[in-house]
Amino acid sequence: MRILIFALVLLASCMSQKDITLNTSETNQNNEKNNMSSETIYSFIKQGKGKWRVQDDVVMGGRSESQLKMTEDGRAQFSGRISLENNGGFCSIHLTSEEDPYVIAENYTAFVIVLKGDGKDYNFRVRTPNGRHSYGFTFSTEGGTEWERIVVPFELMEATYHGEPVDVPNYQGENVVEMQLLIGNKKEETFKILIESIGVK
Repeated sequence: MRILIFALVLLASCMSQKDITLNTSETNQNNEKNNMSSETIYSFIKQGKGKWRVQDDVVMGGRSESQLKMTEDGRAQFSGRISLENNGGFCSIHLTSEEDPYVIAENYTAFVIVLKGDGKDYNFRVRTPNGRHSYGFTFSTEGGTEWERIVVPFELMEATYHGEPVDVPNYQGENVVEMQLLIGNKKEETFKILIESIGVK
């Protein structure tokens, strides 16, 4: 029952998340500049899949399905198929670290996700020790063969709980106990992205 409730909350949050998409990807020409002031939180190349796991709508009767596996060169491949049957419509991967939160230094202002996209929209969200709500932001990927650096500004990550806005300021850079990457664009589609790392800048 707890899993069912969690899935319902996750779907509601996905569907009601304010649809904000900005051009937040940076070309490889800017990589050297960005790396000078960034810090990696999670590197799939160095840490493998770890405790990242899939959470799809199947626990509430949906028909979406996804897989998370490591490629030979150490990237995480998140792929699957979104179905709207039985009120479904999302796939996600997430990592929880309640006992050992990721510490976010005060000088950072954005998350940076290094990935190879497929041209579709995704939602990145985090949860902190300070409440049950999460902070999320929807971004677009370019697709193609080039790696992208997706910048997710803290100030644009809005708080939601049970799919409804929470009357608190946007994410302020608190420590993180959960990270999640979700796709749920209210349509049936297939998807596949490669993820190298998640960091802050």
